[in-house]
Amino acid sequence: MTGATSLSADYKAPGGKLLRIRLRETSDRIDSVEISGDFFLIPEDSLPKLEKMLEDVPLKEKELKLLVDRFFRGTSAHALGVAPDDFVRAILAAKSGGSGS
Repeated sequence: MTGATSLSADYKAPGGKLLRIRLRETSDRIDSVEISGDFFLIPEDSLPKLEKMLEDVPLKEKELKLLVDRFFRGTSAHALGVAPDDFVRAILAAKSGGSGS
């Protein structure tokens, strides 16, 4: 088993909003993630719930997309300024080591 690695990215969504990702991963799985930026996710307690759901998820597009889609379908959360797929793209940008747009 390899040690944890810190990854980060600043991702500009197509509408111009910023998603900032800071995550720790071990063996290509998310240990923890912090998501911030100039977007809104309502209700306010939705963002910590999404971050918690992302823990132990593989850093793979298919798995991330399934989880994020399930989160938005299964909760009353609504993102303003970004789309659910932008969260996936931002996390994958962190995995690839940089900024994205």
